[in-house]
Amino acid sequence: MDRIVETAPYGEHIQLTCKNHPNLRWSTKNIAPIGCRSIFYNLQNDSDIGSSCNCDVDSLIPVQKD
Repeated sequence: MDRIVETAPYGEHIQLTCKNHPNLRWSTKNIAPIGCRSIFYNLQNDSDIGSSCNCDVDSLIPVQKD
């Protein structure tokens, strides 16, 4: 099964950010590729950004853990 983040279990929620809006965060299931699911959970509860920013889904990337 394809995963967005290989080190996280398949189907587990992972955090995403946008290359153009690195201050924003979403959560989605770890099912690759990004965009195969249209469900993104807004982690900041900011109703102004909706379910995603206006950028192309290709701009979404996993949040790097420190």
